[in-house]
Amino acid sequence: MSASTSWKDPLTSAGFTGDLVTPPDADYDSALVRFAKNAQKKAGLVAFVKSPQDVSLVIKYATANNIPLVIRGGGHSTYGTSSTDGGIVIDLSRHLISVRIDEAKRIGYVGGGANWAAVDAEAIKYGLATVGGTVNHTGVGGLSLGGGYGWLTGEHGLTIDNLVQVTIVTSDGSILTVNETTNSDLFWGIRGGGSNFGCVTEFVYRLHPQRSHVFAGPLIFPVPRIAEVAAATEEWYSNASDKEGLMLITTNKGPMGGPALLVIVFFNGEEDEGKQRFKGLFDLGPVMSLASTIPYENLNALQNDNVKYNQNYHLTGSTRASLPPDVAKTVFDKLLETANSPSEADLQMVLIWEYHILKRLASVSPDATAFPMRVQRPLTVMLVTWTGDDSQLTADAKKRLDVIKAFSDEALAPAFEEKGGKTELDTGYSNTEIGNPKSEHVARAMFGPNYPRLQQLKKKYDPDMVFKAWYPIVPATTA
Repeated sequence: MSASTSWKDPLTSAGFTGDLVTPPDADYDSALVRFAKNAQKKAGLVAFVKSPQDVSLVIKYATANNIPLVIRGGGHSTYGTSSTDGGIVIDLSRHLISVRIDEAKRIGYVGGGANWAAVDAEAIKYGLATVGGTVNHTGVGGLSLGGGYGWLTGEHGLTIDNLVQVTIVTSDGSILTVNETTNSDLFWGIRGGGSNFGCVTEFVYRLHPQRSHVFAGPLIFPVPRIAEVAAATEEWYSNASDKEGLMLITTNKGPMGGPALLVIVFFNGEEDEGKQRFKGLFDLGPVMSLASTIPYENLNALQNDNVKYNQNYHLTGSTRASLPPDVAKTVFDKLLETANSPSEADLQMVLIWEYHILKRLASVSPDATAFPMRVQRPLTVMLVTWTGDDSQLTADAKKRLDVIKAFSDEALAPAFEEKGGKTELDTGYSNTEIGNPKSEHVARAMFGPNYPRLQQLKKKYDPDMVFKAWYPIVPATTA
């Protein structure tokens, strides 16, 4: 019997009610599957928990026996923060996936392992919605604890701005209710501080009235028109309402196999008005328009076909002050050059210039939650996917992504300076996995001016750093 197999009996005897999966079990390989195939690791035990009590038992057992521990919700980390070599995975995705709507109070109770597709589909039955992920097979946990940008950010802010309560299991196995009045210090910390303080088994969200259908979809343009498309996009953004949003997407390998330029537009209203609001882009004459009236619950599925589960991915990102048209063209040219240089892998690189409306986000004080980046800096997301499992191919793909990020950051620097330069609040967005999410040094920069307060919370709730897989916060030391 292997060591990890022997972990089952003590947990079962202690009253664990979920499923315990170890290497000899038939479902072991499927239990390791993640969004990023390259981020999968051979866990010693996967604990599919059914309750906060199950989570508590696993945490107590792991800490008592010095076994590494990670949490898996949606499993979207491309750095493997929800996987472990030889340790224990607390996996919420099999059983803690329920979504319950209180229509009268406009509140949604969501299991920690649910994904946004489930939330969107259930809430809209009652004419309600909250700010969810723009790829709906993303888990609610990572997005919510890291901040959470979405198509509804213009109207309702970040996901954490709509979080009213969680149930969390901390490093000593305590099961806590956390909200504005109960354990309020921790409520501040988990809104942006990620999984640093424990395992969240239930999220409670504020919901908002939402129309059943919206205007959304891609407009496809000829690649040489990138500068014109960027100029029209920036012009639109300067006057956009909080009911709108857009993503300008460039890639070396689109649906037809070659370079592609497309814009996904979104308007939370009628189609005729939506077309008018994006008139500048429509006037450019896209070669194809697939934007139309769609059910709201399909909105966050628009990108799903391009980011399928269980493929190789590296992800990074940045922020920007603006996107000058010449910079958009220069960066696209560099992406094509970098992606199309010789490789043994079939490689695709994608750069997404996100345009969420950020006024409501920026109206919140930087110290109101642990999330400090309360500034109107649109996000840029960079992704590479490739075929082949060879470590050299993986390293090569990561190197290419780093090249694009460095080039893009340098090209966008003058636009920052024109608007006064970066401030201490320009920390970047953790859920785009900037830097190395397992680095304490990167965590300090990511949390910016809120880091000392987070250190105090870490000292109180996780002094031994049981939870350290994602931008690990170092506990404050006693003076």
